[in-house]
Amino acid sequence: MNELVRLPRGWDGYSAAPVTFANAQFALRLLEAVSPANVAAPQIVPGSSGDLQIEWHTLNGDVELHVQAPNQVHAWRLLARATSDAEELQLSNDFTALVAWVKDVTETPRVTNAAAA
Repeated sequence: MNELVRLPRGWDGYSAAPVTFANAQFALRLLEAVSPANVAAPQIVPGSSGDLQIEWHTLNGDVELHVQAPNQVHAWRLLARATSDAEELQLSNDFTALVAWVKDVTETPRVTNAAAA
């Protein structure tokens, strides 16, 4: 996050702003709330207007969080085993659903022994 906040204006070759300190701080608190300590770190991608994306892409599926501003997050997920379309949420301060979403895509599937006893 420190590197994203320190990006120079125009880091994208045009006129992109660095990630705002408020967005970076909020994103860190969000990550602490929704991802257990043993979860692989997500990809964090700066946006051109001081915003950022937090993304998990795994064999189980994808979760993408667009932190537009503190308490303004667009969340999207698609599970690999899904039989329906992707899900989307607009969130402000209740991130309970994201805990399950992150767990769904980052947890290693349990292997069961199908052999008869």
